[in-house]
Amino acid sequence: MAELNTGDLLDARYRIEAPIARGGMSTVYRCLDIRLGRLVAAKVMHQHFVDDPVFRQRFQREARSMAQLSHPCLVGVYDFSADHDEVFLIMELITGGTLRELLAERGPMPPHAATAVMRPVLTGLSVAHSAGMIHRDLKPDNVLINADHRVKLADFGLVRAASKAQATSNQIVGTVSYLSPEQVTGEELTPASDVYSAGIMLFELLTGTTPFGGDTQLAHAYARLDHDVPAPSSRIAGVPSLVDHLVATATARNPEDRFSDAEEFLQALEDVAAELALPAFKVPVPQDAAAHRASASMSAPIGPTDLLTTDLPREEDPTTIVNEPFHNYDATPQSDETSILPGGSVEEDLHTRQFEPVQPETAALDPQPPIAPLPAPVQQASPAYPQRPQEPAIRQPASSPPVTNRSPWKFAVWAILVLFITAGIAIGAWWFGSGRYGEIPQVLGMDQVNAAAVTQDAGFPSVVEQQYSNEPENAVIQTMPEVGSRAVKGDTITLVVSKGQPEVPAVPPSRTIADTTNVLRGVTLSVSGQEQEFHSSIPAGQVISTDPKAGTTVPANSQVRLKISKGPAPIKIPSVRGDSASDARTRLERAGLKVTEIEQFDAEVEGGDAIETDPPSGTAVPKDSTVTLKVSTAVEVPNVVGKSQQEAQRELAEAGVRIGRILTSTTLSGDRPDEVVAMSPSAGTLLDPATAEVDLELPGEVKVPSVLNKKLGDAIRILENAGFVVDVDSTNNAARVYSQSPRGGSAAPGSTIKLKVIGT
Repeated sequence: MAELNTGDLLDARYRIEAPIARGGMSTVYRCLDIRLGRLVAAKVMHQHFVDDPVFRQRFQREARSMAQLSHPCLVGVYDFSADHDEVFLIMELITGGTLRELLAERGPMPPHAATAVMRPVLTGLSVAHSAGMIHRDLKPDNVLINADHRVKLADFGLVRAASKAQATSNQIVGTVSYLSPEQVTGEELTPASDVYSAGIMLFELLTGTTPFGGDTQLAHAYARLDHDVPAPSSRIAGVPSLVDHLVATATARNPEDRFSDAEEFLQALEDVAAELALPAFKVPVPQDAAAHRASASMSAPIGPTDLLTTDLPREEDPTTIVNEPFHNYDATPQSDETSILPGGSVEEDLHTRQFEPVQPETAALDPQPPIAPLPAPVQQASPAYPQRPQEPAIRQPASSPPVTNRSPWKFAVWAILVLFITAGIAIGAWWFGSGRYGEIPQVLGMDQVNAAAVTQDAGFPSVVEQQYSNEPENAVIQTMPEVGSRAVKGDTITLVVSKGQPEVPAVPPSRTIADTTNVLRGVTLSVSGQEQEFHSSIPAGQVISTDPKAGTTVPANSQVRLKISKGPAPIKIPSVRGDSASDARTRLERAGLKVTEIEQFDAEVEGGDAIETDPPSGTAVPKDSTVTLKVSTAVEVPNVVGKSQQEAQRELAEAGVRIGRILTSTTLSGDRPDEVVAMSPSAGTLLDPATAEVDLELPGEVKVPSVLNKKLGDAIRILENAGFVVDVDSTNNAARVYSQSPRGGSAAPGSTIKLKVIGT
C-alpha cells in the first residue's frame, strides 16, 4: 500500500482521519477505532522499511517492550500488526504535546518546575529498570504531556534488556546530545546509562541548553568523554547548589559514580526537593503543540496531496545510529523527527502506550502522591476532539442498483478513465511530494571512496571537502545536507572528509600577529595567548615562534601560544667607578654602548678615573644607546712635610695646588726654620682643582744642634743654617769649640748661641 489517505482502514478496524506527524521511520495518524468507537494514534512504518528485517524487528521490539510495562507514567500500546502490507502500532491518543515543545515555548524552568517534570519521568523509567530494561533514548522529545497535565515517558524503540545491553557492532544508537559515555565507547550498558541521559535532560530543563556541542556529530559525542557536565548554575542564575550536586552525580563520567538506577535518582530528587522545600507545580500543556494545531484543523479535509506536500517540523534532537561512532537512528539521521501536518492532531512521539499489568511493587516506585490508574480510554465528547459516530468497517451497497439510462459499457469506460486519471494524480502527487526525494545515507566513519559509492547508489553524486579533525584521516565526518535528511535525488551532496589532526604551521615570512593568526585558523587552531621575549634580530612586535613549536601534531581546534619579540635584549650598564677613564670607556663600548665623557670633581675618586655613568650603572638600555661617562678632575695634595718651604712650593705647584697661608707652629719644632713641619689639608687629600689650596706650617722652635769639639768655622755654619745667631769671641775658624750655650734642646729661630773656643 502507498501513502494512507483519509478514510483508509488499517486491519479493517482503524480508520485514518488525519496524519499527525512524520519521522524517518514511520508516520503517525489520528485514527478512529470503529469497533470500540474511540480515537487512537496509529504509528505506521514507512513502506520502504517494511521489508527491512532490521527496522521491522526494531518496530516489533518497541511493541513488545511497551506491552510488558504498565504504569500511569508510561505511555501504552493497544494493538500491533505486522501480518499485512502495513506494519503499525495502535496507541492511546495524546492531546497535549512534548516536553520539547514546552521548552521551546517557555524556555528554562525553575528548579520546582524541573523537579515536577523529572518526578514522573524517573518514576516511569524506574518501572522499566525494575523490569530489567534500559530505555537508551531519553530526551525531551520522548516525554509527553497529556491534556490532563500528566507527564509520560514514551518511545521504547531502542529499549534493550539490561543483560543484553552491550554493543555487538561498531554502531552506537541514541541521540547525540543525551548519549552516555558508555554508549559512545561501546561499553556494556546498565540502568546508570539512562540515569546519565536523565541527568542531561534535567540540565536542559534548568538551563534551556544541553551541556556539550561540537562542529560534527563525532566531536559532539566525544566531548562527554573528556569533560564533566558543568553545573547548571554556571549557565543560569537561581539554581541551588543541591541541584547542581544532583546533576553532577547523575552525569558522572564513571557509571559507578552515578545513581545506580532511576529509582535511586528519583529518591535523591525527592530528598533535594524536600530539603529545598520546593513548591508543588502542575506541568503546563504546551499551547502551540502539534496536537493543538492538528486538532484545530480537523474540520478541514485532508487528501493525499496534503499529506505529501506539507512541510513537517522535525524532532529537535533526532535519534541516531553512528558507525564509530555515529549515524542517525533508523539509518536516517533525523529518523522519527516530529513533523506536523495541518490536519493532524498529535506528533509521532506524542502517542502513549497501554501496557500489561506489572507486579504490585511497581507502585512503590512512585515518590509523588499516588496517581490513580488511568481508565481505559472511552470516546467522549470534548472541545478538542468532537464525538464521532462509530461506522462499520465496510459500507454495504444498496440491495438493488439504482435505475439509470446509461449503458454499462459507457460506465465501464468512464470508470477505467477515472481510475487512470486518479492513478496519474496519485503518482504525480507522490512524485512531486516525496517520490523524487531520497534520504542521505549513513556514511559517517566510512572512507572517502566507499562513502562516495554509497551516496551514488542512493542517487546522490558527491563532492569532497577536506577538513582537519580528530577522526582518522580520510574518514567521512559530516555530510551536507546531514545524514538522514531528505533531498531531491540527483542533487550533489558534500562529503566532509577528515584530514586528520593538523600540524602547527610555521610562522609566515611577514611574522605579523595577524598573518600568523590567520595561518593557524586555516588548520583549525587558535591563539590562546602571547608571551614576549627579547630577540637579537626579530623586530619588536613580530612573532618569533609558536608553542607548541611548528611541525608538532596537535588535536584539531587546539590553542597555540605565540612568542612575540620585544626586540634586542636591553644592555645593563656596567659599574666603572674607580676605573681609569680609558678602561671604563673600553668596557662600555664592548657592552654595545656609545660613550661621551664629561669631567667632574669627586672628592673620593682620583683625577682621571671614572666616577659614574649617566644613566647610572645597572640601568637596562637598548643596544647602541649613548651613555655619559663622568671622569674625576680631583688633584691629590702631595706630602711636603720635612721639606723646605721652597721645595714644598715647587711640588705643590706641580700638583696643581696653591699655597695659601704660611703659619708658624706653636707646638712643633724643626731642624731648620724653613722646614715644613705641617700642612693642611694633609697629604693625599683630593681637592677640586678650581679651589685647591694648602696651608703650610713652619716650626716655632728649631732644634739646637751640638757643635762641641767642632772647628769654629764649621760650628758657625751649622748654627746659622739652623737659624741661630752665633756669639763667639774668636775669629780663628780653626779653633775648637769646647763650650756651647744653650747646648741642646730647641730655641726660637734667630736666638743667639754662645760659643767658647780653644786656640785663639
